[in-house]
Amino acid sequence: MISVNPLTRPTPLRGRDHELLTVRRLLDTARSGRGGGLLVTGAAGAGRTALLERAEGEAHGFTVLRARAAPGEGRLPLAGLHQLLRPALPLLPRLPRAQRETLTRALDTGDPGEAFPLATAALGLIAEVAARNPLLLCVDDFHLLDPPSRETVAFAARRLTHDGAAVLLSARDGDPDRLTGIPVLRLRPLPEETVLDLLSDACGDLATEGLTVPVAVTLAEAAEGNPRAALELLEGTDPEQRSGAVALDQPPRSRGELTDAFATELARLPRATRIALVRAAADPRAPDPDGSDADPFEPARRAGLVADAGARTGLTHPLARSAAYHHASPVQRRSAHLDLARAHEAAGDTGRAVRHRALAGGAPDERVAAALHEEARRTVDQGGHGPASLLHEHAARLTPDPALRGLRLTDAARSAWLSGDPDRAKRVLARVSPDQSTTGPGRADGEHTVQARADLLRAEMDLRSGVAIDAFQRLGSTADRLALSDPGAALRVLLQAGEASCLTGDHERFFATARRARDLMEETAPGAAVGPEGADQPWDRLVLDYMSGKAAMFQGRHREGVALLERAVETADRIGDPQALVLGAIAGLLRGDHVRTRALAGRAASVARRTGALTLVPQALEFLTYAEMWFGRLSLAEGSAAEGLRASLGSGQDNCASHHRGGLAFVAAIRGDEDACREHAGTALALAGEHDVGLPAGLAAWALALLDLGSGRTSEAAMRLRALARSGPGSGHAAVRLLITPHLVEASVRGGVAVRVSEAVETFGSWAEATGQDTARAQVMRCRGLLGEGEEANGYFESALDLHSSGYCDFEEARTRLLYGGHLRRSRHPGRAREHLHTAMEVFDRLGARPWARQAREELRAARGSTAAREVGGVDLLSPQQLRIARHVADGATNREVAARLFLSTRTVDHHLRNIYSKLGIRSRVELSRLVDR
Repeated sequence: MISVNPLTRPTPLRGRDHELLTVRRLLDTARSGRGGGLLVTGAAGAGRTALLERAEGEAHGFTVLRARAAPGEGRLPLAGLHQLLRPALPLLPRLPRAQRETLTRALDTGDPGEAFPLATAALGLIAEVAARNPLLLCVDDFHLLDPPSRETVAFAARRLTHDGAAVLLSARDGDPDRLTGIPVLRLRPLPEETVLDLLSDACGDLATEGLTVPVAVTLAEAAEGNPRAALELLEGTDPEQRSGAVALDQPPRSRGELTDAFATELARLPRATRIALVRAAADPRAPDPDGSDADPFEPARRAGLVADAGARTGLTHPLARSAAYHHASPVQRRSAHLDLARAHEAAGDTGRAVRHRALAGGAPDERVAAALHEEARRTVDQGGHGPASLLHEHAARLTPDPALRGLRLTDAARSAWLSGDPDRAKRVLARVSPDQSTTGPGRADGEHTVQARADLLRAEMDLRSGVAIDAFQRLGSTADRLALSDPGAALRVLLQAGEASCLTGDHERFFATARRARDLMEETAPGAAVGPEGADQPWDRLVLDYMSGKAAMFQGRHREGVALLERAVETADRIGDPQALVLGAIAGLLRGDHVRTRALAGRAASVARRTGALTLVPQALEFLTYAEMWFGRLSLAEGSAAEGLRASLGSGQDNCASHHRGGLAFVAAIRGDEDACREHAGTALALAGEHDVGLPAGLAAWALALLDLGSGRTSEAAMRLRALARSGPGSGHAAVRLLITPHLVEASVRGGVAVRVSEAVETFGSWAEATGQDTARAQVMRCRGLLGEGEEANGYFESALDLHSSGYCDFEEARTRLLYGGHLRRSRHPGRAREHLHTAMEVFDRLGARPWARQAREELRAARGSTAAREVGGVDLLSPQQLRIARHVADGATNREVAARLFLSTRTVDHHLRNIYSKLGIRSRVELSRLVDR
């Protein structure tokens, strides 16, 4: 087994808190006058040397005797003991004569003589050192000491238990024979998080570009928790590999002293063993070769380089794997891959066979490249988009045709983007050169041009993380290039252009894009009916239905829009692709079908996680959050938004993160968490302003208005909602302007702010009727109840409650009851008011909607107070002074005017008026005037 060269820089000590505590306890024992020993074991590079050096650094007041075994001195008798005891030789005269002569002769000649006299003499000298100060005796790589030195040190280690001495030894895994009885501290593999921290620190020392997270994770996995292996694997990368632009070698290449030591050890093995090790390193999961009586691994097994694991023999150290593969000749590696390809073909594993044939080939080969490209497509369902990206890139490397090479590089970039690695996607895209943008000879007419596909991907990334209008501009020109060669691809481009314009809130651009998509399909299928009937592919039908339905909704053609969006939902459900399911979830949300939205968005997130399309997860969670908010499930909405925010930030999707911040602000507003609401909304608004995205800006502004409304700042809420209803591109969105209508009506009525809401209510009503969703129709009735008076208003509120009874949203039903209860109280029907207010209060308490629960309690208290006042004669409850003040106020006098008439201070009048309101159970001068006039 290989050990670290004694001159090598020690492995940084990270993640070893438990081990350090054990060593410190050993030192404390020695300080107390007792003693003890500890054997630190672990794989090469695990940090044994670093732990011993830390112990030396913390041994304050100790005398330290140390030795570092070197492989070359293992054949020199007593070389290790000489290094260890040399600083103590001035104390030799204090030993008995026989011991002094025995030790002197042995160290001078290298002849140990009889083992026991030498061991007792060395123990005597060590005890003399420990008698003066606490002693730390350190031997690094104990197993590499010459045999006589090992025997002597082991003898002393077992006996220094009461001499104020700490013996700290390190050795490879497995107790050396002569150290039985010494406590063992094994350095286990570090957690992946610790290895990632180590790599991050190391990259600070590199004069090249930093390490991307996915590459760091791959290196950490390859290191198997070994810190030195992680550092040497990092040193084996080049700047392009660290940035993710070029895939890492498989297995990853390593460079460093420990790798070189393994390579030297491997070179001593028989040729047949080395070839077998190349095969094992190239594919650790491949079974051992059959058909041979001799075991080619036996010499490596005796050297501790391999171990058996079921039907496979694997290398015991990650750097041994790297050295076995990368220090082999190209011919040996090619032979190993061809052998592995044949073995996997015989086992029916065509995917792994294709990969090994690709790795065996050096020159470009379209047959192998095409097979590898298809394997990349299959890999998505099994291993996700991350591994698929590497396979697409390898396929591009073996592709002779420049245009096909560019297409496969673009596929590699798209898979990297979908896997949540935007940096790698951008760097791979940068390798798609303009000379690859032509269509190759013999290519099908429908094949995409390279440049168009690359531009589409860049625009999609802009849409999620950059300025949305930039994405729109890029996509428009891309659609023009694709319209003739591939209408289906051009339709997908127009879909993304439409999403970009919608994200900004520029719906005129969206309407034009939707018309352009319909025209494209008409031109493709002359004579076909306008609309989706002109499309013969499910994705084409989905895109046309979705865009046409969305446009119809935003233009007020609600019934037409609902029908088209329903077809989009059905088509998306059948396709089952996460991108299609996200479109289906949006369509469901626009048509008010929140049950389907929740189902499709949840399924999209699940499929995206399973296939490694991590970029799509936060997009799906956006609409899952909206559906949960509609149902009033605040905890579920908050959980989806929080997960979506983490995933958005992790995959570089800043615009998507703004949506989730808006969702979190909305939930916080309902719960009355003012600080959280303002923080999330403020961040969303700031980024929305920078990137010109109106949808998250509208959602954040809506959340702030809802916060005002719940806190009783009704006039501020009305002003904010009025501004949002008039917002344009970059600050609002048609869907937001539609859905805020119930809040706008409530805020304007309760806040006494003059807002023209009749047209908005009619539009909202048209949409609600078209969707057929009872909760939306109930909100329309509630709006009309707020705007109505007397029995007419009561009728609207009762109709709203009837519709709520077949809906799914407890929160909206409770809000209707709250508003109806307030109306009944003011209409002097306190008994009926209390019934609705009590139910509303219980629902708000259950949902954690604290501001609304507080409003319900206040209304309920007022309803009870009004009843008590009427039961005992109303104003008869007031004192003479309060009655005088009440009559002046009822006549329309201000508090200052009342104070002047009654020769009181304004503050006294204010105080009396508050008591009057409390006694009578009322809240306004209007109610007071009604009671006084009776």
